[in-house]
Amino acid sequence: MRVLIAGCGDVGNLLATLLLQKGHVVYGLKRDISTLPQGVKGVQADLTDRATLTNLPAKFDRMVFMPTPASRDQAAYESVFLDGWENLWHSLQQPPERTLLVSSTAVFGQSNGCIVNEETVPEPVHFNGEVLLKMERLAANCTNNLVVARISGIYGPGREGLIKLAASKGLEIQRSPPYFTNRIHRDDAAAALLHLLLLDDPRALYLVSDDHPVARYTVLAWMAKTLGNAVPKGLSVVQGRRGKRVDNQRLRCSGLRLNFPDYRAGYGAILEQRKTNEHTK
Repeated sequence: MRVLIAGCGDVGNLLATLLLQKGHVVYGLKRDISTLPQGVKGVQADLTDRATLTNLPAKFDRMVFMPTPASRDQAAYESVFLDGWENLWHSLQQPPERTLLVSSTAVFGQSNGCIVNEETVPEPVHFNGEVLLKMERLAANCTNNLVVARISGIYGPGREGLIKLAASKGLEIQRSPPYFTNRIHRDDAAAALLHLLLLDDPRALYLVSDDHPVARYTVLAWMAKTLGNAVPKGLSVVQGRRGKRVDNQRLRCSGLRLNFPDYRAGYGAILEQRKTNEHTK
């Protein structure tokens, strides 16, 4: 199978490697192709500049659209997710058999602790969710062979902000009401995208998250204790936001097995690796 990955960042590079291991031909589109894994065919281009999209492969079977904005502001999001999609789609010589569009659970602005799934109506409250929802609708108007993957917060090697927070002193975190958070380990995110690329007769939408939405305080308290630090002070917040709980059952029922089904498994592996690295220095 010939696969074009438009936007090969951390997760995209890992997905490309998984595809190569299965014997597929992978094209990686990005501005700096020097960072692509060995074996990936580089397509040097800028999604925000249609004039650079002249060296696309003439034919491929699958396309993954997962660019990264240059900055976290609305203009950058619109440029890469909306203009970038339009530029790429209209530069293709022929459409792929399946397009996998990587979006985010940020399209759900609900913050009352409710469970959200693929049937939940998106209610974005911030610009990032609004732009990503527009991207989903824009892509759906271009092709009937679209699979959307809404991914929750990705963590893993190199994405350890929460570990640094748990290691800080004098930490105070909302404990009541519980503020629910959702996450997926980087390796499981890449495996989920591979699964959706290869899945026979997929549904049009999947939520990609681990098995256990959990209160942010619970994660940080566990992590601080594991690191040997003081447990953060739990705050009671009047009318505090409660977040949402992402239900991943559609993805799990499609046959995907997660290597890191909850935060303990994922962060536990990261902390263990950090300890091993410290001992080998």
